[in-house]
Amino acid sequence: MTKAPEKSLTKRPASGDGLPVFARRFVQARERAGLTLEQVAVAAGIEDAASVRMSQYQRGVHTPKFNIAQNLAKALDVPVEFFYSPDDQTAELLLRWHALSKAGRGRVLKALEEAPAP
Repeated sequence: MTKAPEKSLTKRPASGDGLPVFARRFVQARERAGLTLEQVAVAAGIEDAASVRMSQYQRGVHTPKFNIAQNLAKALDVPVEFFYSPDDQTAELLLRWHALSKAGRGRVLKALEEAPAP
């Protein structure tokens, strides 16, 4: 069964314009998931000073280590690469790729291989 397409994150302004890429994408992913900072922290297994740390990630004060970013991505159901994509179209493609089944990904790859080169 294929997931319904997610609403676009890149067709509306991010809540954190002017923020570093990670912070902006973290805000988008959190809003998309409809979770509070505390809920994200719990889902990602971050317990110590969770609300402070989550707030710092969201405001762009700190960027988490990659293994923490992986936990956040899993909690927010986005690919970890999404957090680091400065380009909105690439970020959107990452979300759509993430939502595809294995068979769907195979079909997309095959279509890309068969597409004429630019």
